Amino acid sequence: MTYHKLWFQQTARRLKVLRPFPPFKIVQQFIKTHLPQLIDDMDGRGLDLTDPYHWWENIYIDGILELENSEGQTVPVAAGIIEQWRNANPALRLITSPQMTELRHSLNLEQHWLFYVSSRKPYAESVWIDLLYEQADKPAPENGCSLIEVVEPDHF
Repeated sequence: MTYHKLWFQQTARRLKVLRPFPPFKIVQQFIKTHLPQLIDDMDGRGLDLTDPYHWWENIYIDGILELENSEGQTVPVAAGIIEQWRNANPALRLITSPQMTELRHSLNLEQHWLFYVSSRKPYAESVWIDLLYEQADKPAPENGCSLIEVVEPDHF
């Protein structure tokens, strides 16, 4: 797990918006059934197939969030962190697939956000707070998925 992912999860945990991951068997069975090529890919990269984190990470879910928008409605979201722009399009293709849509519905997740992070250092907690709640207030795209670039605000 990279420091961006750790920092993101730590911030979400402090904000009390990070939900626990569903049981490992759910993601494992889903990938075995709908995306078996991911298992070969994970195995080929030498990942520990007994570690649930690798399974979630390979479907770009680094955290499951439950945010409240400005209207007081709960917005359950899968969130993934992308650290290299070249991985953004393949990740977006995967999360917008019919299989991933089915998984989101089964987990009662309304949206899936991919955050592209380019900074060499972790973003300030205030950046994540502003970004998460800004996204929660936006209408969901038709497919429920968004690619969001994380940027530091300009300091004058």
